[in-house]
Amino acid sequence: MSKVTRFIEAVEKETENIWLNEPEDIHLLKKGVLLSGAGIYDQYYSVLVMLGGEMRALGIHIFADLLEFSKEPAFDAAMLKKMAKRMLKIDVGVISYFGLFHYGKFLEELYEVLEDVTTKEEFTHLTQAMFTFTNRYQLWMHQIFPWSVSVFFKQQTPENLEEMRDRLNRVNK
Repeated sequence: MSKVTRFIEAVEKETENIWLNEPEDIHLLKKGVLLSGAGIYDQYYSVLVMLGGEMRALGIHIFADLLEFSKEPAFDAAMLKKMAKRMLKIDVGVISYFGLFHYGKFLEELYEVLEDVTTKEEFTHLTQAMFTFTNRYQLWMHQIFPWSVSVFFKQQTPENLEEMRDRLNRVNK
């Protein structure tokens, strides 16, 4: 069995494991545990914001785009591998640091195993496995995000702004 096939099987198995069970790194992150010390001012909210964006980008754009590119006759396996490595380069370096150490290990291994891909079909199967895995992880990130803080960011209406203008005009007189 090839290195790529073993990796695909590991990703598919882990996707099954986390389908209904919260990943350990997500659980620790939810509790504010960041083994790397990421975040500033002793908080982890900014880390959640950063990871939420990175995971959405990976799941909704990068792996989805790579899957679409793999359907194009103009791209061969070598081109797809090169594009994937370029598109993943930054995320491979930061995902683990920001707390998703388990997911990050898979991303790092993917980056390495891409070198062993020999066909477009193999690339597509590998990318599909990571697409599903990543999107499941992203759903867990979505679940733990503290959406309730949004109450502190109320949208303004023209009426609110007129009232604010009137108050400012009274103060400045």
